[in-house]
Amino acid sequence: MIEISPDYVLKSFGRFDEELIGPNQFKERIQALTLGFKSIATNYLQSLGDDAKITGQEKRELIDQLEKLLVVTVMMRRIDFSPEQTFVVIEKGNGHFRIQLRFVDRSIWELSGSISKEYKMKIGIFKNWFNEVLSEAIRNFLTEYGNATLDRDISSQEREQIAKKLDSITIDIVEMIVYIERFMKFS
Repeated sequence: MIEISPDYVLKSFGRFDEELIGPNQFKERIQALTLGFKSIATNYLQSLGDDAKITGQEKRELIDQLEKLLVVTVMMRRIDFSPEQTFVVIEKGNGHFRIQLRFVDRSIWELSGSISKEYKMKIGIFKNWFNEVLSEAIRNFLTEYGNATLDRDISSQEREQIAKKLDSITIDIVEMIVYIERFMKFS
């Protein structure tokens, strides 16, 4: 769970799912990513129901699912594309939105960060963000990975580019969690 202070300082930590951290379980991690993505879509549509409204409990469930997807993207970055890196900085909006990931060991991670007053969230409607930002980012990640594996060898430059795609997904998910938690109105 991401803690968000009144002045938008972010903190979180966690442990990767022990069933998914094996070095030969990339396929399972990809499945967790795609299933998590589909689960968010299903949950959101069910939350809206016939009345097109979302309750506080439904917001909490949506955040929980986004946080699960966040853990999968962080895990894939750590295990599959940059296992040697113990500290990562991801920025958006000229550094006005910044998160840091610190990996304590193979399966324990910490997230910290902040969103300055100067940062302007461009999120308006969850459905649009999901369809236009998140789905596109995941598609780009899968395409980048697919292209990198065509020659059956992923170079260090390709690993770095794939890790950057995961970083983009990660910060977008964190931004949506903050948006839902602090700005999304109950309908």
